[in-house]
Amino acid sequence: MLALSQMTTEERLYKLEGIVEGVMATLPERITSLETRMDLLRHELKGDINTALNRLMLYLSALAVILALLTLLR
Repeated sequence: MLALSQMTTEERLYKLEGIVEGVMATLPERITSLETRMDLLRHELKGDINTALNRLMLYLSALAVILALLTLLR
């Protein structure tokens, strides 16, 4: 293959068109794959957040019960 400096403008343009076509052929598939991975991570993170919030509500409820008992025992 000719060195880049020895290539004509037309040859460079032809090579660039091939590269662009290759990228455009694979780009939609890669975008879809990335969107799928992001959705999975989002659901996993929302699940983790829900678990943490449920645990926090349980602790706060237990604290409320303890405070209510302490108030009644005074």
